[in-house]
Amino acid sequence: MSFPSTRVNASRVLDDPTAPAWAAETARWARDELGTPVPALGRPGTLCPYMPRALREERVELTECGLPGVCAADLVTHLRRSAREFAEEAGRLTPAQALLSCRIVVYTALAVPDRVLTEVRRRVKPHLLAQGLTTGEFFPENNDRSVRNATVPIARSPWPALVLRHSTPHDRIFLTDQPDLYRVFREAGPGITATAA
Repeated sequence: MSFPSTRVNASRVLDDPTAPAWAAETARWARDELGTPVPALGRPGTLCPYMPRALREERVELTECGLPGVCAADLVTHLRRSAREFAEEAGRLTPAQALLSCRIVVYTALAVPDRVLTEVRRRVKPHLLAQGLTTGEFFPENNDRSVRNATVPIARSPWPALVLRHSTPHDRIFLTDQPDLYRVFREAGPGITATAA
């Protein structure tokens, strides 16, 4: 099955007044929320420690998925294909470049993003971890909180999105309370080594 999609670079979108709303708003979110310091986290730095440099080096890609989410299987197929493309392209990068690279898959046609994205992530994440990748879900009403400060929401975005990136040693913090996923992560190892990270 073919899933046509639009792919743009987040850094370039920030300077493009003609960019579509989903891309412009997601790029600003990456810069202003993921890439901005949050003192309440209880640690220095930004919500995503790599985002400011990733944007400077143009390593953040946005891609649109316009599937309506009626069939979760189609969304799973689309995400797995997108992850495969991401991994193939990242395979041509140095470890330091790959560490900064991510693909934000933006869902522009989902009626119930929380339920649908959670299901897609649940079905795809073990497969991704086995390949040294990982994904996280973001949507406007996401109530996921910081492991350092439970009052800080960390996964709210203007559009429903799943972010693809390489797994790192740091990901064990997020997986230790999910035994099945942690086992896959431990057996496969992180996609980016401690040295590169």
